[in-house]
Amino acid sequence: MRDLKGKLPFGAFDVVSCNPPYKLGGSGILNPEAQKLVARHEAECTLDDVCEAASKLLQFGGRLCMCQRPERLSDVIESMRKFDIEPKRLRLVQQRKSKAPKLFLIEGRRGGKHGFMDVLPTLFIEDEQGGFSQEMLEIYGDYKSK
Repeated sequence: MRDLKGKLPFGAFDVVSCNPPYKLGGSGILNPEAQKLVARHEAECTLDDVCEAASKLLQFGGRLCMCQRPERLSDVIESMRKFDIEPKRLRLVQQRKSKAPKLFLIEGRRGGKHGFMDVLPTLFIEDEQGGFSQEMLEIYGDYKSK
């Protein structure tokens, strides 16, 4: 991601989607398996790397969509703005109503005007009986029962 020049056309994409590493480099329990370490911690890819690459790849008004943990919300917003991507939509994701959110989904626009972020209703993964919520069934179908 740090060396995209000549590999992908800059300013040509409508959407960049990313599920970056959740944890800051060097924080928490580090997995000894290299693949898991890289996937979970900012060992080789930081939020700034993601936002900088997205800013280069997106056309004006293009969208960066990201999934991240709630404790990183301010870091994500700061990084997006640092690279001219304005956060425009935010949605928390909870397993069920009785649990705290575990993730958030955020969408930013390259070159977007500062201010006004639409905060959408929480996405609940499960209903109170432990099955998929109605919205999840509409999104994914009932693959659990197959």
